[in-house]
Amino acid sequence: MRRIEQAFGFHPEALKVDTGAVGIRPLPELEKTVGVVLSSAQVDGGWIYVPPQQTRDFMSGRIRERPFSARVFGLPKTHTLELAKATGDDHVVFHLWALSFFLGMRLTATEAGFLDATPVRPGKLVDFVLRDRSIERAIDLAEAFWMANRGKPRNAQRFAAAVHALFLGQYPQALEFERFIHLYTAIDACYALTKALRSANERHGHAERIGWMCGELGVATPPWARIGGGGGSVVSALRNDALHEALFINEPLGFAVHGGGTGENITLEMEALVCRLLVALIGGRDGSYLASPVDTRQLHGLCLN
Repeated sequence: MRRIEQAFGFHPEALKVDTGAVGIRPLPELEKTVGVVLSSAQVDGGWIYVPPQQTRDFMSGRIRERPFSARVFGLPKTHTLELAKATGDDHVVFHLWALSFFLGMRLTATEAGFLDATPVRPGKLVDFVLRDRSIERAIDLAEAFWMANRGKPRNAQRFAAAVHALFLGQYPQALEFERFIHLYTAIDACYALTKALRSANERHGHAERIGWMCGELGVATPPWARIGGGGGSVVSALRNDALHEALFINEPLGFAVHGGGTGENITLEMEALVCRLLVALIGGRDGSYLASPVDTRQLHGLCLN
């Protein structure tokens, strides 16, 4: 084990945390860096979008703006994360994914770690707000998860993958079928992680997976994930059509919205479900949050102590 200090971003507030094992502090000129990002022309509705792609003509030297954007982009670093006893660089990476989840915005140490767009304010990508100094507890949970699963690196990878898919599913310009597919893969990653942590060998069909996982983790099973009379569920039927027949709500991908005119919003509820699953999987035990309904836009207080 060795001490590792790594710069990361983007976070607009002066985070200062020290748990002993993990320390976070802002970089110098944080306020100036944040001001430059927030004043960018690429910021809209609390998100910063990838800038238009530019190329330089080899002969004339002129810069030409292309009619499409690059998809991957970078933002300046705002903080450093220090691990007193890191097991390797992947240890740092996992902490940044866990911190991203608990703070509700993408954080990265890479030079170009953002895809299409990313929030410039915390809390945008989750339906909870940490209470009662729970940020320190969140970091402790991430450290405990990492140490408990050092011999099974796939578990940390699954957690990070579920967080990333949850975030991708909320890209403001995504079509609903794209949101659905990203969020379903996030749920499936949570299912795989649940099985691994529980050492469960039984196999479950897609219609059974969410109900089984929710029962294991103490999370309420949404109605659209319950098995109906035909042996399937609403969400498993949508998944089968989208992935096997390129249909979403009986239309070619991109031309239909689930629940139009009914007030139903299955992708919003899937986002909320993934949040509860991830809290439970990393060791959060706030029963009131885990059992809370997902069919609301309400923000919930999350206490990890």
